[in-house]
Amino acid sequence: MISYIDYGFAGRAAIVTGAGTGIGQACAIEFAKGGASVALFGRRAEKLAETRAECLKHTDKVLALSVDVSDEAAVKSGVAEVLRAFGRIDILVNNAGIESDLQEGQTFRDLFEIQDPEEYLKFFKIHALGHYLMSVAVLPAMKAAHFGRVVNITSVCGVDGQYSSPAYVSSKGAANTQTKAFASKYAPDNIIFNSISPGMVNTPMKKDSPPEEFAYVASVTPLGRVAEPIDIARVAMFFAQENLFVVGQNLIVDGAAHI
Repeated sequence: MISYIDYGFAGRAAIVTGAGTGIGQACAIEFAKGGASVALFGRRAEKLAETRAECLKHTDKVLALSVDVSDEAAVKSGVAEVLRAFGRIDILVNNAGIESDLQEGQTFRDLFEIQDPEEYLKFFKIHALGHYLMSVAVLPAMKAAHFGRVVNITSVCGVDGQYSSPAYVSSKGAANTQTKAFASKYAPDNIIFNSISPGMVNTPMKKDSPPEEFAYVASVTPLGRVAEPIDIARVAMFFAQENLFVVGQNLIVDGAAHI
């Protein structure tokens, strides 16, 4: 039987954004299993409630808050509430993300010339500014404790610029490089930033993807399947661990599809 690795989460407090579904939900549950207090940030209360119910099976310290990570006031208020509830913030997983809604028969390639500036910037507000606002908000508590682990969920699209719209790939690329900037700045404070670039993951965000797309990705992936949220969560657990000598790295997690 597989046993869970003790990464030192007991007594820690973690915030996971976009925690209502998919990768965020999987991360939150894994932190709860490890004994951490978990704060769930998201925009859909009903989805957060589902994640909270799962986390409560493993810990009684779970907080669910409606927070838009692109809203500075909401971020500051949410982080303050976590500090009041848990007294500390040790781990942050910046997972909140968006994707373009596709019309029937439409592909992301069809969006290249039709995304208006407001729609385009919305991706940066969530994927880049959201990471920034959340990171800045938790830094004082992490500095005071001389400990912090920040894991930014980005995308392999932000590495190779393929498979999605210009707004999506460029905002994910910005998130990757921003991670490195924070990593070099705050490593002396024992606040470690790393990022994860998943390939295709079977999450609700891929609801518009046809079955043939899943089949194609599986066929070109040496591991022979599309990732599940838990596959990404396990890597996030590694990057959030107490004893870590890996800083400012971006790990592609796609089953070797991009080797």
